[in-house]
Amino acid sequence: MVGRFIPNINLGQRKWHGRLLSIFISIMVFQIVIVSNASASPVIHRIAGYTQYDTSAAIAKEGWSQSKYAVLAYGGNFPDALAAAPLARKYNAPILLTETQSLTLITKQTLQDLEVQNVFIVGGNAVVSSTVENQLRDIGIEVTRLAGNDRYDTAIEIAKQLGFVQEVFVVAGDDYGDALSVSSVTALGNSPIILVPKDDLTKSIKHYLGTNTLIQTYIIGDTDKINESIAKQFPNVERITGNNKYARNIAVLERFDKNFDFSNIFIATGTGFADALTGCAYASSKAAPILLVGNSFNNDTASYINAKNNVIKQLNILGGDIVMPLMLIDKYTSSLSETSHSYKPSKIAKLVSPSVVYIEVSNSYGVPIRTGSGFVIDSTGKIATNYNLIKGAHSAKVKTHDGKIYDVSKVSAYDLTQDMALLKIEAIGLQPASLGDSDQLVTGDKVYTIGNPLGLNDTMSDGLISTKSRVVDGATYIQISAPISMGSSGGVLLNEKAEVIGITISGIKEGQNLNFAVPINLLKKLLIQDINLTLAELPSENIKNTQLTKKTDKEFENFLNAEYNLMNINGKTIRFSWRVNDYKSGISKVSIHGMINSTDYGNWVDLLIRNHRGEIMTHFAKLNNDIALNYPGDSFAGSVLYEDYYTILPSTPFPYDEVSYSENGRWFVSHPIISFFDLYPMNKSDQRVKISD
Repeated sequence: MVGRFIPNINLGQRKWHGRLLSIFISIMVFQIVIVSNASASPVIHRIAGYTQYDTSAAIAKEGWSQSKYAVLAYGGNFPDALAAAPLARKYNAPILLTETQSLTLITKQTLQDLEVQNVFIVGGNAVVSSTVENQLRDIGIEVTRLAGNDRYDTAIEIAKQLGFVQEVFVVAGDDYGDALSVSSVTALGNSPIILVPKDDLTKSIKHYLGTNTLIQTYIIGDTDKINESIAKQFPNVERITGNNKYARNIAVLERFDKNFDFSNIFIATGTGFADALTGCAYASSKAAPILLVGNSFNNDTASYINAKNNVIKQLNILGGDIVMPLMLIDKYTSSLSETSHSYKPSKIAKLVSPSVVYIEVSNSYGVPIRTGSGFVIDSTGKIATNYNLIKGAHSAKVKTHDGKIYDVSKVSAYDLTQDMALLKIEAIGLQPASLGDSDQLVTGDKVYTIGNPLGLNDTMSDGLISTKSRVVDGATYIQISAPISMGSSGGVLLNEKAEVIGITISGIKEGQNLNFAVPINLLKKLLIQDINLTLAELPSENIKNTQLTKKTDKEFENFLNAEYNLMNINGKTIRFSWRVNDYKSGISKVSIHGMINSTDYGNWVDLLIRNHRGEIMTHFAKLNNDIALNYPGDSFAGSVLYEDYYTILPSTPFPYDEVSYSENGRWFVSHPIISFFDLYPMNKSDQRVKISD
């Protein structure tokens, strides 16, 4: 055993007693993401950036290589932009976002990259200023502003730009959900979106109705959303209703089922407007629907996806892990895995090759020392490869499938034992590979590898799974019969659904040529980490197995600050800094203590309130195990503290003995949130049990 397990969650002083680990978690009254990607038959394709502006740029780059027109909307709020979908479709234009006072840099670059000549600004100067308009003209773009006195008038100005129409979609103007639900439908039919107040029509709406001969009106929502007195002023009304915006979203899609090509479905969060808004232009170009999802799993939404199981080929996820966690996407797509789409090898190569990259690493003198392969994990530049490729490197360059070359800006995570690393390049619009489920493999499954040896794109081989759990030096690998060329290591191992199920490596054992791959499910555990180090900052000599080689106190401190500086659970990030043996407790030989970043304390409390104690304890159980392995036979104790200053005495929720008055006239709080120890280590003859995460 590695310690004693005595978590104390301060809810009525409940305690549990065991023998593996000691963790004390106290909760007060006071938040990338556990990432997985269960095997699913459609390709799971994420289009995302760090902000809504980056995501809109990534969508535009994916949907258009060149565009004469673009639609520009304010990225901070929704009203003026909601009616923009049919306008974007009419002019085959992407929708991009900007800040109010200045043209957002990523948006400016995207407009230039796409060689845009004309921009429609939707909204008045209050949301997109004249400064932005002038900045557009300065780069040679013609500007047309469509704006009214309010959101309702702006929607009418957009409707006028569409020209002759026969049907309109009417949605409440005080929320964005229903407008986003109908966006792809209206874009396909050149039908304007009319925003209305709940109880009356504006003069501009009445004038539009009086000057256009409409045949059909679709009103989204029941009379609680849009009053019947308003409905009566539109011709030939059909209401589409539902208990909430997600139910109405499905109702809209079912009503216009025949309008869509369901080989593609776009999925976006319904808790914000930006990603669905900018995605609707791209979705309509593929005649694809946009499905809105909330923060929690919805059975009706899952049933709708499952009903399209036989026709869906690609699920396009709009937005990053924070707004669209992969764990949530997994829940929606896991039931689709029973019916798989198998592809021919040529189709697999076509689907996946754009995601495979060539990597060249150099020493501190800039001399290339090693080359290999890697693959894109997300569209904003996260690259997976082998750790051995970057070991000892000072810098590295990544060449993508289109020939562009990027510097590696940092290392996000690595695992020496399993030979995995995650690199970051500053790029947008990359095509990420779809991750499968390596646990579903069986011996004899057909597999393919793709790599870029010596920079040669699209080198592909095939073979079979020899075994999915070959253990070598404490690491678990998939053993395959497919050959791996020199330089292809770090590339992808694929199943017949074009999903990545492993990272290829190669080696020679006992005189046999054996080819291996790291199971992709092991890589998924790294996706929540971000050590934020450059290649040059990586430790020069890393220890592969803490059970075999003991770190010094300083080395172990560096290890903790690299491996346990972040905890990401359910979209909440908590940062820690660690010290080793900077003071002794007197009763233990080794002291380990950390400090939670004070700005993250609210995240910590939120996780406890939301009952994520199991994930928290798993994180610290792994840390506790690493301490025990690095200091075998030694007693140890440690804790994590939250410390901060308050301008007034915090009467709650901290105990009185955790608050003191400081010399600078403020109240100082020092509050322990985690404690762990093993004061009675087991004898060397006892079996040591490792707690898995």
